[in-house]
Amino acid sequence: GGWTWYTGSASWAYKTGSENILGIRKEGDTLTIEPHVPTDWPSFTIRYRFGSSLYIITYQHNDQPTDTPATITLTDDGQTHEVLIH
Repeated sequence: GGWTWYTGSASWAYKTGSENILGIRKEGDTLTIEPHVPTDWPSFTIRYRFGSSLYIITYQHNDQPTDTPATITLTDDGQTHEVLIH
């Protein structure tokens, strides 16, 4: 079974987790976050690199449902940006 990880399975697992569970999608210089995590996950944090910038994004579960995904305009300015999403 180990050879499956050399044939692209790891990248598909990463893509599935980041896009379908954490809800992270990048289009141009915009990052959209629309999590589909279990309700018993109180929060999660991701570190996202965009050029020379680092984005530390923390999602905190909110009991109020929303239909609007969070969007972040990415800037390659060499800084660290901390973003909190409820």
